[in-house]
Amino acid sequence: MRPEVGDAGTYFYHSHEGFQAVTAHGPLIVQDAAEPPYQYDDEFQLMIGDWYTKTDSEVESALRSKSFQWPGGPESLVLNGNSGTPSDGYGSDDFCGLSVVTVRPGTTYRVRWTSTCALAYTIVDIEDHTSMAIIETDGRYTKPAQTDHMQLGSGQRFSSLLVTKSQSELDADGKGGQYWINYRTPDGPAGYKSGKALLQYDTGNDNGSLADISPSSYTKRSPHHKHPSAPPHGHVPGKTKVSVDDTLTTWLEYTLETLVATHFPTLGEVTRTLQINVTMDTDRSGMLKFQLNDLSWDQASFQSRPGAAPYLIDAYVQQRTPDYDAAAANFGWDPATLGFPVRVGEVIDIVWQQTNVDARQSYDYHPMHAHGERYWDLGAGSGQYDPAENERRFANYTPAQRDTTMLYSYNAGETGEDTSAWRAWRIRVTEENVGAWIMHCHVLHHMIMGMQTIWVFGDATTILSKLPYPYISGYLEYGGSAYGNDSYDPLVLSYFG
Repeated sequence: MRPEVGDAGTYFYHSHEGFQAVTAHGPLIVQDAAEPPYQYDDEFQLMIGDWYTKTDSEVESALRSKSFQWPGGPESLVLNGNSGTPSDGYGSDDFCGLSVVTVRPGTTYRVRWTSTCALAYTIVDIEDHTSMAIIETDGRYTKPAQTDHMQLGSGQRFSSLLVTKSQSELDADGKGGQYWINYRTPDGPAGYKSGKALLQYDTGNDNGSLADISPSSYTKRSPHHKHPSAPPHGHVPGKTKVSVDDTLTTWLEYTLETLVATHFPTLGEVTRTLQINVTMDTDRSGMLKFQLNDLSWDQASFQSRPGAAPYLIDAYVQQRTPDYDAAAANFGWDPATLGFPVRVGEVIDIVWQQTNVDARQSYDYHPMHAHGERYWDLGAGSGQYDPAENERRFANYTPAQRDTTMLYSYNAGETGEDTSAWRAWRIRVTEENVGAWIMHCHVLHHMIMGMQTIWVFGDATTILSKLPYPYISGYLEYGGSAYGNDSYDPLVLSYFG
């Protein structure tokens, strides 16, 4: 791996197989080669996840069963490896205790936020620390954007600057240099979960030792915020009322701008708009699946197709990529390969349109994620997407390039209500970003249920010219020479010199 100039930022590695990413993950930080564009004294990470009692196979089996059973949401949220919920009677294990972040007075910290959650959408605030400046999102620096809290969907990463209190401020408020880090989910399909961590000041004295923090000082969850894990509808997973909160669905929308200016293609440069209708329905086999323009894609199902081969292998070995004309006549995807083809030189708008086909079956939060080239985030809203109306927002504003943004729901999803909503992206396809890329909801449950799409940028000739033979020899089959064996070392391409 060789990061390019401009790739410095906050990432995380994780599995893309089934439900494994709920535990198979960790931080990946790309440091600046030179001085970063923002000055800070130190940094720390806050990595939030969710925790389940069911095994990976139990969750996957329930979601893939023809007699669909929602496996339930997380038992708790986890921040830096701890649930912060000892008062809930979950046991005395260290896992249930507090994560403690130690800081110094009068210091500027870069806080790196990462959501590794399988399902939960989380809101985080720090007691009496309500002024933070977002400076990076999804591995790209941004112009500073002020916020008093953080919101993270699965796969999202941010950096914020936090200036800690001075010693005189600590002395004045009488809290002993200890402040709660509160994290919770909004009401929603995952149910209500919450936890606490501690921001602990190192003041050089014994005031406010951790011994002062007892389970009784936690705020217990209100029983009014608990939701049943069993679905209220026979075929729909956990459809519960989501609070209609403008601050939730407008947080940082039309706010973040890339720090270093890049050419942002205008609507007039867009060659194609692909509206991807998001629905959920029972497929031919009787399984409940997400459908994206009537296509459900998951790795297990794809690999079971006769003659199925990974898309890049198909391009290199068979010189075959998805048929552009066949896709154009079929909602954007090729029926033979199930891929969405895009030609080099195109500027495309992708509109993820949550529909109102059935309010019970198309209503949820979705952190939409793109592999490969980052997109310009065109924002989000309720109802149907209006490109001309939305483009007016960019007269004096250039949106940031992102890789994970939220497709929200704006209403409660009751019968007869309009639950349609959209999230729009803009991507320029060049010879530099050809390849096969997954675009999908980052919620693991939804990925298993087919909420994934494969996009192939460029044709086989263009892809092959990026890294031609003989350099790719040994990489195109299992057990190839790039792997090595008992008789010889791996024969690898030293691509970076």
